[in-house]
Amino acid sequence: MLVRVIILIAFGLVSSCTIMPGWQNPSTSNMQRVVPSSDIHVEPTLIPITPSLIKDQRLTSYIYYIAPADVLNIRVWQHEELSPKGLAFNQMNNLPSTQGAAGQDGYLVNAQGYIFYPLVGKVLVANKTVDEVRHYLTQKLKQYLKNPQLNVRIADFRGRKVYVVGEVMKPGFLPLNDQPLSITDALVLSGGLDPNAADPSRIYVIRGRIDRPSIYWLNAKTPDSLLLAEHFNLKPGDILYVSSAAATRWNRVVNQLLPSIQTIWYTKSIING
Repeated sequence: MLVRVIILIAFGLVSSCTIMPGWQNPSTSNMQRVVPSSDIHVEPTLIPITPSLIKDQRLTSYIYYIAPADVLNIRVWQHEELSPKGLAFNQMNNLPSTQGAAGQDGYLVNAQGYIFYPLVGKVLVANKTVDEVRHYLTQKLKQYLKNPQLNVRIADFRGRKVYVVGEVMKPGFLPLNDQPLSITDALVLSGGLDPNAADPSRIYVIRGRIDRPSIYWLNAKTPDSLLLAEHFNLKPGDILYVSSAAATRWNRVVNQLLPSIQTIWYTKSIING
């Protein structure tokens, strides 16, 4: 009798999952499975990092451009009501704000690259410098304020990053900010090379399209190559890859690189829609 009761209770619970609203098991028949395409032909270009390459790179100065997910801190001198801390103003107008680094208030750049600023409205800030945003807001606020003086800076850098994978102690991503990030900086912030597995002669920076990436190669076994690493600046979306000591042939290195490249790029494509 006890066994029958247990069976009836179990049957009732299973039945209720299909009858009671909110208890149905989700159907997997309509779910879409994202599968990376296997017919993508990747043609990487190997570019050794040399002194001449560093010289050409250093001709262009480093500039940070605002990106979605960054947090901007905007202050107008003697007009605190225009800042996110102007609580009365925010409550009255329901202005969106967010917390930046170190608890500082700021304006969050949305996925489309806009912020909403008092008196001005929607402002496209993505892919612009803070000086460009300051100039634009100053011109717009002149309609309402006499000689507005603005201070615009990025309170939290969250929009642009590089990825560090392979034989390092702490693989992951590193945010880019208003200061250039070199290969040396990225390796130090990632805990350095794994002394038991890394091959210092095969450090790579993958940059560009998924089907035709440029792969910059650094042989960091010699002291002079360490200077090259210090002066090679990374760009948003770069993948810094440290190969294992076992990978001694180029085709084996490519086979190690491709899964990391495809995983990161496919993940970015899904997030970006």
